[in-house]
This record gives sequence, C-alpha cells and structure tokens, in this order.
Amino acid sequence: MKETLLGPFFKLLEASFELMVPLIIAHMVDVLIPKGETGGLFGLIALLVFLALLGVVVAITAQYYSSKAAVGFARKLTQDLYEKILSLSKTSRDELTTSSLVTRLTSDTYQIQMGINQFLRLFLRAPIIVFGSIIMAYTISSRLTVWFLMMVGVLVFIVAFMSRIVNPLYASIRKLTDRIVNGTRQQFEGMRVIRAFGQTKREIREFRQVNELYKMWQIRAGIFSSLISPLTFLVVNGTLMIVIWNGYGELQLGNLSQGMLVALVNYLLQILTELLKLALLVTNLNQSFISARRIQQVFEEKEEDIEAALPQTSALPNQALLLQEVSFTYPNAALPSLITISLDLQKGQTLGIIGGTGSGKSTLVQLLSHLYKPSQGTLTVFYKGRSPKTLKEWRSWVSIVPQKAQLFRGSIRSNLLLGIERTVTDEEIWQALRIAQAADFVKEKAGGLEEPVASFGRNFSGGQRQRLTIARALLRQSPFLILDDATSALDYLTESKLLKAIKSELLDTTLILISQRTKSLKNADTILVLDQGIQVGLGRHMDLLENNSLYQEIHYSQHGSEEKV
Repeated sequence: MKETLLGPFFKLLEASFELMVPLIIAHMVDVLIPKGETGGLFGLIALLVFLALLGVVVAITAQYYSSKAAVGFARKLTQDLYEKILSLSKTSRDELTTSSLVTRLTSDTYQIQMGINQFLRLFLRAPIIVFGSIIMAYTISSRLTVWFLMMVGVLVFIVAFMSRIVNPLYASIRKLTDRIVNGTRQQFEGMRVIRAFGQTKREIREFRQVNELYKMWQIRAGIFSSLISPLTFLVVNGTLMIVIWNGYGELQLGNLSQGMLVALVNYLLQILTELLKLALLVTNLNQSFISARRIQQVFEEKEEDIEAALPQTSALPNQALLLQEVSFTYPNAALPSLITISLDLQKGQTLGIIGGTGSGKSTLVQLLSHLYKPSQGTLTVFYKGRSPKTLKEWRSWVSIVPQKAQLFRGSIRSNLLLGIERTVTDEEIWQALRIAQAADFVKEKAGGLEEPVASFGRNFSGGQRQRLTIARALLRQSPFLILDDATSALDYLTESKLLKAIKSELLDTTLILISQRTKSLKNADTILVLDQGIQVGLGRHMDLLENNSLYQEIHYSQHGSEEKV
C-alpha cells in the first residue's frame, strides 16, 4: 500500500523540480543577463545543476517504489486468481477453457503488472506536468494560456477516440492468443498421435493460419495506435506556432518579456514531451485494461460450493452404486456423451467398463466422482447405508487413478502422501505399495521412500508411474476406487496380481475398472459395454461373450476367434 502512495509522491517532487526550471531561466534572461550579474548567473546555473541531480535521485526512488507496487500487486493477483480457478466447478473451467485460464494466469497478469508500473511511473507524471505547466503559464500570461487549454482538450479527445477504436482490436488479439495457446498445448500433448497418423503438415497449416490471423489483427491495431503520436506532434507544434506568433505580438506591446516568452515555450515543450509519453503509453494501458477485464470475468464466476447439502437417498442393504437412466451432455456440445445408463452395484463388487474410443468411459468416471452432474437421471453412491451429505464428502469417498499417471517433482513419499491430510505411517505406505505391486522396485531404489522423483516422474517407467499412482489412491482408503485405464502399461501378470491383491485385501472397497482389455475384466462382477455413449451390454464376461456382438468383437480382436476365456 505504501509503495502505491510513495511512487506518485516522488513523481510529484520530480515534476515540481522541472516546473521550476522555466521560471529560473526566465529570471536569468530578463534580469541577470541584461544587468551582467555574473555571480548571480553562476549561482542560478549551480541551482539548475542541483535540481537536475536531485531530480535524478527522486526519479530513481519513484521508479523503485512504482516497480515494487506493481510486482506486489501482480503477485497477489496471481495467487488470488489461482485460488479462484481451483474453486471453480469443472463446468465453469470447461466454458472458460484451460488454455484461456493459463493465458489469464500468466500473460494477462503480467500485462497488468506492466500497466500498473507504467501508470505509476509515467502516466501519473503526465497530468502533474501538464496541469502544472498550464498553471505556471497562467501566472505568466492568462491570454496565451487559453491556447494551452484548447490544445489539451483536443489531445484528450484524440486519445479517447483512438482508444475506442483500438480496445476492441486488442480484445480480439487476446482471444487469438487463447487459440494459439490452446493449439500449441494440444499439439504438444498429441505429438505422438499426430506423427503416427501423418497429420504433421495439417497441424502446421492450421497453426500458420491462426498466426496469420493474429498477425493481421496486430498490424491493424498497430496502425491505429501509431496514429496517436503524429497527431500529438501536429497539435502541439501547431499550438507552439500560435503561441510564438501571439507571444511576439505581446512582446511588442510590452505585455511580455523575452524571458517570459522563453518560459512559455519551455512549458509548452514540457507538455509536448509528457503528452508524447502518454500517447505511447495508451497502447500498453489499453492492453492492460483488456487483460483486467478478462481476469475480472474469472472472478465473477460462481465458485463451486463443496459444502452444499446434497439430497439424501436411502440405500438397500450392501448397495454401493445406483445409476437410473443417466444421461449427460457437455456444455455447448451438440450431442449427448452418455444416454440412459442404468446399473446397480453392491459393496465390494467390481464394475468393469469397456468400449471404443469416444464411447463415454471417461465421461462416466467424471460423473461418478461428481465433477459433473448428470443432465438427466439419478446417480448416487452409498457408504455405510447412506448417500453423501455434501459434495466434499462424495469426492472424499472416491479415489481415482487417471489414464495418464501424474507424478510431481519431490520424493516417492511426498508423491504418495499428496492430498492426504491424516497422519500416515510407513507401514501403511508399504502396505499400499505391496497391493499396487510397487514395493519391489521401490525397495531396489537407493533412497527407498525418499528416492527423488523428477518432474512428471520421468525417471520412472510408465508401468512404475502407474503403480505409484495406484498406491497413492489406495492410501486415501476411500470406499470407491476407480482405475481409469490405469493398468494399460502393466503386463498381464502384474495386472492380475494387482487386481487380486485389491480384491483380497480391500474387501469393502468397490472397484470400478475401465480397461480396453477384456482379459482384465473377466473376473469383474458386472461389465458395462458402451458404444458412442449408449449402454449396449451389461453382464459378466462369459455372458457378454455369448450374447454381445461388440464385446465379442473387442475380445476376439485381442485374443483371436478361438479363445473365449
């Protein structure tokens, strides 16, 4: 707070010193030089040098406090914005898009930081110098000051008019920035798929098209922004000519002295300098304003209330999961992703989910974890004979291991304890590692549980990363465990040992297993078969092999037409 006040205060001091200079020069021209007072002349020159040195010190101090205020504000803004994004619902984040949120969290906050810094350092200086020069000019000649006021009015109109033209252009540029970030992010994430399907040239072409559009809008905005500076020169220099012309007339009439006319010209040149700076700042400040509105849009989003009470549903004995005619459509999507899904699962049972790409498997997982609410139908989980009371409790009941194993830089221990608030003993950690079939390779590491983990777990194989993330989910001791294709990097033997260990040691845990391999699901109590969001099969492995054509097709494509079990 104090930096925000000290920065403009020192700028005021700096401007005050500069406003004194023309009066000192006028006194030198009108009094000291005609009288030949050399001593007084050198004294005023020394005073001018002193004011210049003092102005440098004050300017540096103002720069320091302005920069400190801008960086401090941007840091706090980034923290608050990050917390706000984490508090949004999945639906809100999807509507804003991940790429746009990343841009707002990085580029937009930096743009605001630059805008505040320039506002405190340069923008606030301009009105001090401009109005100070007008006031000082009025003390010299009230008649000529009218031209100063007219000039300032014309320039304010020019800046305001150009800003109304440029602001929409910069808003479009920020949206194009979101598109570029989104495209780059998707290309990096799907690099292998792009290369595998020979789509490199198409991606390059699309990326070039977006960049060409971005270039066009930047050039258009740059053209309008560049007009402010020459228009400012035109108006100020025109005013300068008028002041000199009229000032000469006042000089002939004896209403002005030579020193006074020199002072008026100096004040006018000071105004020119500051207004030129202001004209150059308008572009950056307009961009900061656009960025501020984009960030404000995020803060205006409604936060997800995880403590809100959920409707209570009574459970049948040992009932764990109930879906009745569940359908779901993503925001702004043309077609539903899930259509009338119905099933019932008992405590401790295993539900297998299988289907082709885009069949809705991951969507169903997000519904089960209550990241989304069903568009239609009823979906409820039960534990100890009741449904969850709040959204927070619902999510605490469900542990998810995603398709892509997520590890963070730190140690094996820190990754396993991520998000766990209770005290966890080493014995519990090793128990989870044994169930996840990860204990052996962790013991082989020189550091054991303290073995370093690189960013994204790059120093572990794909199978090791998956087993560590499974162990992390097991440590939460949730009544529901969802493995979203989380065993794809494991061989059949390791996967079989893992599923048997979960089944034998976590008797009360309800397992939901999403997999592309029918062999992984053959021991599941119920298997849900999805095709383009539609439930096309529900039953055990052998029953589906006999009666379900899609399941047969998937199974035989993996194991051959002769193998049925």
